[in-house]
Amino acid sequence: METLMLTLRVDSTLIPDVNVPITVDAVLSAIEPVLGQGKRIVTAVRINGVDEPAFREPDVLGRTLHGDDALDVDTTPAGEMAASALGDALRYLPDLTQEARSLAAAVRGADGAAASEQLAPLADNLALLAALVHTADLWARQAGLAPTDWLGDDVAEIDRVVVELTLAAQDGDWVAAADVLDHDLTQALAAWQVRLAEGQVELQALQPAPVA
Repeated sequence: METLMLTLRVDSTLIPDVNVPITVDAVLSAIEPVLGQGKRIVTAVRINGVDEPAFREPDVLGRTLHGDDALDVDTTPAGEMAASALGDALRYLPDLTQEARSLAAAVRGADGAAASEQLAPLADNLALLAALVHTADLWARQAGLAPTDWLGDDVAEIDRVVVELTLAAQDGDWVAAADVLDHDLTQALAAWQVRLAEGQVELQALQPAPVA
């Protein structure tokens, strides 16, 4: 009786002898430590030729694969992923600064209380930026690249500003809230942008030269 095995390809290279039935989670759990040694990260998964963009979600991870299934896994060097995430953060920072300034103008107006409803989305966007930078930092460290401290003091300063902003909003002091948005927050974001730009230069310098 012929033993059925999964057709598994990693970056188009066939990986033999994968017994079935097996879950997607089990396959990834087996190959990712090996990929990590090569400083590579799984960035795409296809099952029977169909892209699974949410391959980290439980319903995909829990899917059981059989001998007539094919699983294709694509990877990207961790350094490239770090550089991409850091670049996204740097592109996002000016938009966030403009959002803070626009909100400052709104809360200085007559309808300051209504504008306060936008404070929560701004806080969410700040948290999203911090998460993006944190991810870039993790990938850079996985790649063995020694990054600048991209979080640390800059995030602590932004957290302090957010507390001041929250207190001003709770007191209904919209002039103070606008000042915090227009000055303290934009200055903190500008300082962080400088730090991230320096980190980007450092990261690029540490990236291996492309193979000809």
